[in-house]
This record gives sequence, C-alpha cells and structure tokens, in this order.
Amino acid sequence: MSSFLADDQNPIFYTDTGGQKPAIIFIHGWTSAGSHWVGITTALRRWYRCIAIDLRGHGRTPGQGSLTIARLAQDLQQLIEHLKLEKPTIVGWSMGGLTTFEYVRQFGVDNLKSIVLVDQTPCMQTSTEWTMGLFGAYTADHITSMRQLFESQQRRVLRRFAMGVVHPNRSLLRFATWFTSPYRRNYDPKALLPLAEDMADRDYRDLLATMDVPILLCYGAQSWLYPGKVGEYLHEHLPQSTLIHFERSGHCPPFEEPVKFIRTIYQFMHQQRATHA
Repeated sequence: MSSFLADDQNPIFYTDTGGQKPAIIFIHGWTSAGSHWVGITTALRRWYRCIAIDLRGHGRTPGQGSLTIARLAQDLQQLIEHLKLEKPTIVGWSMGGLTTFEYVRQFGVDNLKSIVLVDQTPCMQTSTEWTMGLFGAYTADHITSMRQLFESQQRRVLRRFAMGVVHPNRSLLRFATWFTSPYRRNYDPKALLPLAEDMADRDYRDLLATMDVPILLCYGAQSWLYPGKVGEYLHEHLPQSTLIHFERSGHCPPFEEPVKFIRTIYQFMHQQRATHA
C-alpha cells in the first residue's frame, strides 16, 4: 500500500497495480475500504492499471480534516495529480458514486475517460417529487432519527446496514458481510456520522446533463438501499450511458456477482478502446 499527503497534510492511502495501461480508480462505499476491491482489481490488472483509494476515515486513511463528500472529491483529484494519470476511468460504488458526482461538480469530465456508477442515487433525500433516494423514503426527520440511533446504538445500525446491502435471499452472504473485515474493521467510527449526514444533503440531478462521457450504470435488481428505478432515471438523463442490471444482487453487484461485474467492466473498457482505435 502507498500513500501521499493531501494539501491539508492528511495522508491518503491507496493501492496501485502499476504499469503503462489504461487506469481505473475504484472508489469504495461507506464503512468499506479500498481492500474491498481486491478481487476485482486482481482479475483486471492484466489489462488495466487498477488503483483503489482508501477514503478519509476508511481503511488506512485517517478520519481527519474535513469529513465531507467535497473533501473526498478533492482527495481523488489530488490522487490523480499525484500519480500523473491521464484520463482515468472512475468506478464509484455507493458513497464512491456520490464522490464521483461531486468530483464532476468540482472538476468536470474533460480529464476523465469514462465513469462507472454502481448502485447510487444522485439525490439521497426524498420528497413528494423525488422518491428515488435512500430506502425510497429518507426525509429530514429520518436523518434526525438516524443520528440519534447511531449515537446510542452504532453497532446495531452498522450490523443492520451491512447485512441489508446484500440480496435479501442470500442469507449466507448477508451473514458473511458482517463477520468479515470490510464492514467491521475498515473505518473510523467517528468519521461515519459526519459523512452520512453530508451525503444526505447532496443533490446532483442538475449535473447529469453535463456528464458527457461514456458512463456505465451497474444496478442491483434487489437493492434495499435504492429500490425502484434509479438506474433507469440516470440512463434517461445521462447523455452517454449504458444500464446493466444485476438480477442476483442487492446493493453490492461487484461482490455479489463478481464474475459478471468483472466481465461487464472489461467489455465496457474494451468497447471504448475499439471506438477510439
């Protein structure tokens, strides 16, 4: 594992398979870490330079400084600059998807080759006119209740979250997500609530029309976090998007259907190479 110092002197850790190949940056979700991608990066490293970042408060990166999605996007840009990457592809899952949206808000898409969004909504909070947020119903009152519950019963909240991100019919995998490292040991507990509350304030629907690069949408057909037609909504509003449903997945297509996910990423990247050949 390697690291660099962000402009606020916070160390940012990452893994990098190296080589002079097209670069893919993998961005994990809330309570996860870059290590969660190891199976995916191992499979793809033959063809691509695979980089997995530990976001602030996750993995080995300390939960110091500003704990906001805006800061995570700045760390991502500084990683790109540190590695001198030219037009990488960004793969953002869950909170990593919001980090990707925020990255585009701040830095645009001109320096990106393409984007992969994995089971994330552009707007977390719900209202009478927007029902495709977290859980299909996540209002300001829910956020307040979540904060109170998280402060008094953090372990219970995280256990329910970890088991709930997987397809509801896959009980063994649901159980394993709690008793394996990605959801128990790869985060700073003090960083989780500030990031969760900041995510709830984000709305990127106005940004979608500007995201004019090839975008792959990977959505779990049985997602508990984002039920409904989020993938279809994004497919309709993003200029160059392809939508793939993962029928046997909940919120975690890369880890519930890894073979299909690896094949989908490879085909998406290969198609871009063929288009520009």
